[in-house]
Amino acid sequence: MPAADAASPAAPDGAALYANNCQSCHQPNGEGLKGAFPPLKDSKVVLNDNPELMVSIIMYGYSGRVNEGFGIMPAVGTLNNLTAEEVTAIMNHERTSWGNNGRKVTVEEVKKIMESLAKEQPKN
Repeated sequence: MPAADAASPAAPDGAALYANNCQSCHQPNGEGLKGAFPPLKDSKVVLNDNPELMVSIIMYGYSGRVNEGFGIMPAVGTLNNLTAEEVTAIMNHERTSWGNNGRKVTVEEVKKIMESLAKEQPKN
């Protein structure tokens, strides 16, 4: 393998990252658990062309669906120190799995959103 290729890191495996960080709640089939965890399959949040909300949910958690009977989503991204590359891989896995046909996001796009969101977070 040429030296230039050896220096290029492989993109993170979105399916493996999903399995390690998301699957226990949202299930292998992306259908979630009724009354506990919302589905990602056919999800408006997952399929939204503007990925800011999805990045925010992964990084900082979400309680916006508690009134619908779902639990609070923990801040998986910050708890597990996920990188922009890893968040991108998870998002693209979710956006293209289980019949979802969302637009893939880029690492650059996710980095910009993560930087913007970090500035908005309260400092302890």
